[in-house]
Amino acid sequence: MRVANAGVALGAVIAACLPMSAWAQSDDHGIRMSQRGLGEAFPATVNLSQDPAWQVYGFQRDGISYFQVNDLAGRVQLIIGNAGGVFWVLPAGDARLPVSLPGQSLPVPGSAVRSLVYRGNGFVLVRYSAGTSVVWAIETQ
Repeated sequence: MRVANAGVALGAVIAACLPMSAWAQSDDHGIRMSQRGLGEAFPATVNLSQDPAWQVYGFQRDGISYFQVNDLAGRVQLIIGNAGGVFWVLPAGDARLPVSLPGQSLPVPGSAVRSLVYRGNGFVLVRYSAGTSVVWAIETQ
C-alpha cells in the first residue's frame, strides 16, 4: 500500500512542477494555445509575439482561436477571433483601434511602416504605423 501511495504522491509532485504551457493546447502547428486567461494583463501562457514591443497570447476554446495583443504594460489593445478562416475583432481593449480583416480591408496610411507582430498558420498579424496613424491588419497567406 505504501508503494502505491508513494507513486501517487510522486506523480502529483511531477505534475505540479510542469510549466503552465505544458497544459496548454496546441493549434497543431506547434503554437501553444491556452484555454484560460483571455483578457488578462499578463496571462499565464507563452508570449507568441515576434515583435519585442508587443505581447501576443493565443487561446483556444470550442474550436475558436483567439489572439490577444497587449502592450508591454499589460494593457489589452485588441483581441482577434478566428474560426475556420473567418476573423473578427472582439469588443475588448481600445475599440477605436482600426483593424483590417480579410474581406473587410481598411486603407493603410501612406508611407506606413509595416511591423510583423505574429505569424500564424495561414495568416499574419501586422501593425502599420505612420506618425500617430496606426492600422492593425490580419493578412492571409
